[in-house]
Amino acid sequence: MFHPADSIVAPTEKPFGSVIRTVREVEMTGDTTAEILQIETTKSKLFNKILVRFGIYSKAGKPLYRDEWKASSYFDPIDQLPDTIKWRRLERILRNYFVNRNFLMDSDETLKAIFERAQPVDIKLESAEAKEFTATPHKIYSVFAGRDELYGLTWLDSKKRFVKVWKN
Repeated sequence: MFHPADSIVAPTEKPFGSVIRTVREVEMTGDTTAEILQIETTKSKLFNKILVRFGIYSKAGKPLYRDEWKASSYFDPIDQLPDTIKWRRLERILRNYFVNRNFLMDSDETLKAIFERAQPVDIKLESAEAKEFTATPHKIYSVFAGRDELYGLTWLDSKKRFVKVWKN
């Protein structure tokens, strides 16, 4: 069944160095109220100075999770593409950042199966956090923080914060 929150409206292309911003509402904390996921760039005339900022916020605007990385981390350091080409590619990456396939319900895969292909971070097998994770429904969001940095986030009610479940 189609739900408007599952659709992403593609913004028009932005001139190089302006701010690219993508926002989506998704219920992530188990309280039936959607959180606001946002990814945006900083302004800069030089591509290697642009930062990408990722955040999850409550409906009231309270930050629940934040991270940032260089926009250039999406490209190989030896890549000689012009900044304008990198900018267009970055726009496509951020425009599709919150696609449905980046969200995984925990019932789809066990922690043991996840940890067979990725490194555990804040949740270890047999820990109290793992028991909480297994006992209650959790949504994991895959964060693509550059070419070589991928990790999964979930909300742990006992910690009242987002934690990294795994990383590549």
